[in-house]
Amino acid sequence: MKKPKLDIISILGENAALKDGHFELAGGLHVQSYVDTSVIMQYPSIAAKIARALADLFDKKADVIFAATVENAIIAQEVARVKGARAVFAFMENGVMKLKGGMIIRAGENVLIVDNVTMTGRKVSEAAKLAELLGANVLGVAVIVDRSSGGAVGNLALRSLLCYPLDTYAPESCPMCRAKIKLDKAG
Repeated sequence: MKKPKLDIISILGENAALKDGHFELAGGLHVQSYVDTSVIMQYPSIAAKIARALADLFDKKADVIFAATVENAIIAQEVARVKGARAVFAFMENGVMKLKGGMIIRAGENVLIVDNVTMTGRKVSEAAKLAELLGANVLGVAVIVDRSSGGAVGNLALRSLLCYPLDTYAPESCPMCRAKIKLDKAG
């Protein structure tokens, strides 16, 4: 594993992807800061640099780069290009993760899961379970920003370009709510 030589915090800052305020996450928790990596994925040259750095986090050959959500399809495609692999992505249907369309993961293939921001590890853990159910070998999870402090994916190897821990608050104990700071939806 090579050490990334990419200044991801500068890239995020220069492209207004780091947001401060009062945000509600999809699960209902509140946060004071939010990282919106979709802002940087609109620039192919930046996506390519990030993909190279993510690919370098894992030396082992990957056959498939797996994005657990459609939102991560761009970075999965870019990492797959670097690794010489296929890119697949999943979606949730009735609470069950499924591969999109005719995309496949074969038994025995080495799968690298990619994510933009990992907080709880729920979606990457579900992706790992699906890949293992299909008979694949999960190499680990390569993530742009780890907001979980590294413990979100159980025994999977989680490697990130940036570790940026996140304080979350239930709405009833949120200091920003008490201060009456306007609440925005994250994403």
